[in-house]
Amino acid sequence: MQLADLTTPAAKIHSALDDLQLAWSTATDKWNDVNSRKFEEDWLQPMALMVRLGLDAVGRMNEVLRDAERQVQ
Repeated sequence: MQLADLTTPAAKIHSALDDLQLAWSTATDKWNDVNSRKFEEDWLQPMALMVRLGLDAVGRMNEVLRDAERQVQ
């Protein structure tokens, strides 16, 4: 039995980021000006990077927790 599962929440976050990027792609079909590009540069790109870095850290933490669980059993 796995006590700590970070995979499922991480997958939900990854899916939400994919949904956001798809929605943004759709929005830029109609909103493609200086302000939309600034919004993307100032907010969306940095947030996507932080989410990806966070998901990478969660993946590493999940491996540490799985290893710890194996050692305890």
